[in-house]
Amino acid sequence: MGESQPFNIANFLHWLHSELHDLDIQWPVLLLAVFIPLLLIYARNDIRVRRLRIISDFIASYPTTRDQDPARAGVPSDRPGSNPALEFVTSKYLSDLREPDDQPIRLGSEGLIKEIERRMRSSRIIGNAGDLRLFLSALGFMVICYFGFGSLLKALETGLQVAGVDGAPICGATTTCCPPNAFLGQIRIIGTLAFAGAFIAAIRQFIRSLAVFDLSAYTIIWQTAEIFASVAIVIFLYVAFTDPTRLLGTLGMGDDGTRDCTHISWVWLALAPLLGLAPQSATKFLLIKMQSIISWIKMDDDRFYPVTRVTPLDVLDGIDYATRFRLEECGIYDVQNLATYNPIQLHIESPYGIYQTIDWVGQAQLCNMLGLPKYLMLKQLNVRTVFDLERAIDYGGRDVTATERAGPDEFDKIYAGVLFAVTADARKIGELGGLNAFIIRNEPTSSPVQGDSPSASALPPIQAATIDEYFIWACRTITENPATTKACVEHLIGWIADDLHVRRLRRIWQEMSDDLGNRSKRLDNGPAVPAPPIVS
Repeated sequence: MGESQPFNIANFLHWLHSELHDLDIQWPVLLLAVFIPLLLIYARNDIRVRRLRIISDFIASYPTTRDQDPARAGVPSDRPGSNPALEFVTSKYLSDLREPDDQPIRLGSEGLIKEIERRMRSSRIIGNAGDLRLFLSALGFMVICYFGFGSLLKALETGLQVAGVDGAPICGATTTCCPPNAFLGQIRIIGTLAFAGAFIAAIRQFIRSLAVFDLSAYTIIWQTAEIFASVAIVIFLYVAFTDPTRLLGTLGMGDDGTRDCTHISWVWLALAPLLGLAPQSATKFLLIKMQSIISWIKMDDDRFYPVTRVTPLDVLDGIDYATRFRLEECGIYDVQNLATYNPIQLHIESPYGIYQTIDWVGQAQLCNMLGLPKYLMLKQLNVRTVFDLERAIDYGGRDVTATERAGPDEFDKIYAGVLFAVTADARKIGELGGLNAFIIRNEPTSSPVQGDSPSASALPPIQAATIDEYFIWACRTITENPATTKACVEHLIGWIADDLHVRRLRRIWQEMSDDLGNRSKRLDNGPAVPAPPIVS
């Protein structure tokens, strides 16, 4: 703007328009780069409101999880009896909607429901307390997306062909070098394809983060760095291995020095987006190529890979192939992940009902404790969850005033036979590791009388045994004395079922059972018969 013109809004807008026009800004690309973070923020707030409503409905349906008496919950009297599993989920969705020194999760069920309703009404589509921080953290992501999409559009306009090959060669021999514009065009196309793959991977990560309400400034900055690193490393790989199809021929017969300046190898047209699509895959690819040079790096001990495979989710009842992928969106990839997951949180963050998630977690905990072969065998003996096994071994009420009902001793031996069964994995571990467990006997080692048959006293006090012999000895040790068999088996169940995630599930189970009432324990035999009138 010239000094002779008076300042006004019209002149300022005209000057701003001319300056922006000179910058040659691609407005559709810029709007797309800005629109993506705004859409993520909007989706995050919408998910929050919907899930807070589900939490409110859950508290209204099962108030005992909030208003549990401290004595009944088994916690000190100076602490609230509410369930920590529910408090954690509630706090997760109210964390950035709180006022200073506000603790709404300490309210009773009715007060918390009202507070959740108030927070949902005050929540905005865009403009909550944490939205500005998310948008500022996405500035780098928007810059990369602007230049990446702009370059992608130009590359698609040329059909992924190298433009501008009419220039001076980089070095003297034209047969071995390309004009600078041509090689720069190749690098731009490779970087653009790597950006396309890395952008798709980032969007997938953002959607997974939204599914579990974990979209934060860290997530956005992390994905921004991943995109930049993937593009840079893919370009470095392209410069080092311009034509992978000729690499073997070069090593075996020597390179003739020629280089195609106008085309990019079809291998790189497919490889560049794939390396960008899988996070850190470009780095791993480079390390594999350099492994022979940097052989001093310590390698993993892969001897036990055959017996340390992860257990897939679809071995559990009710989880099919599609459900398995839906659970993976919540960060649950195998049975161990599901065994330690909060069933209330899984109900809130997925389309599955609370009873379904509790049943899945109970199955996963039993499978995670015992291993897949023993879990599948116990299912044939009508035991599906960790609590089924607890009650099969020893069933008793939790109220001290109730009459304790001990399970039959025969069931202890039946299930001990499965719990101490030797598996193919156990044999494989002994074989791969060269392991021989010791059988330890407490009997004296006196020699048998001449003419008598050898007895147990003739056996050595410590003996190296095969895996099968060791498991047989362990099972015989706890079952040979009927007076101690029950205590040994219950002791085993006591420690393997005392993990924190099992205790959390047990408390949720018991508190929801309290809300269902005593009438839910068994069906009535028939309609209630009215009492006869009292004759005075």
